[in-house]
Amino acid sequence: MPHETRDPVVAAVAIAQAFQTIVSRNHYAMDDLVVSVTQIHTGTTDNVIPETAYLNGTVRTFDPKVQQMVIDRMKTIVAGQALSFGVAAELDYEVGYPATVNDADKTRSRWRWRKRWPARPRCRARLGARWGRRIRLYAAEAPRCYLFIGQGDGAGLHQPTYDSTTRSRRSARRSLPGWWNAPSRWRRNREGPPWA
Repeated sequence: MPHETRDPVVAAVAIAQAFQTIVSRNHYAMDDLVVSVTQIHTGTTDNVIPETAYLNGTVRTFDPKVQQMVIDRMKTIVAGQALSFGVAAELDYEVGYPATVNDADKTRSRWRWRKRWPARPRCRARLGARWGRRIRLYAAEAPRCYLFIGQGDGAGLHQPTYDSTTRSRRSARRSLPGWWNAPSRWRRNREGPPWA
């Protein structure tokens, strides 16, 4: 009978809701943090309480200390909610690539160059980004400043119709003079360096 079951659906929903309080109640608001539950899978029919439930999602932050706080809170939430609903639950948290965080000195140096850029009013300094897995690993070894060179309206970088414009490439060349000191094979073939 339903009243004799232990319902993983209700427990999963409670865990997902409790995860959302990590951002609003457990960290300093000026530290970037996004916690997203993006999947809940459970059950196969409408008249049977399922045996299991599976949640999946992502955590995005620039600071390893914030990430560790999230892991600790998630462990506590999962254990507490499981206990309150009388179910068994396990947190399998996979730590992925580190965030790309620009070196502060390199960023200040590039930011001073903005006066030479043709699109100066649209320039913004930003120390971190959530992109480029290989770049993240490289940036952890060698201090760098990565820049976004915009090209206006159109398809985004990871869309199949993306095509960089001549104007945006010209703007990149003007804003990144150090690139032209790169080995000639990179310039000649219009490829990036091996780590790009």
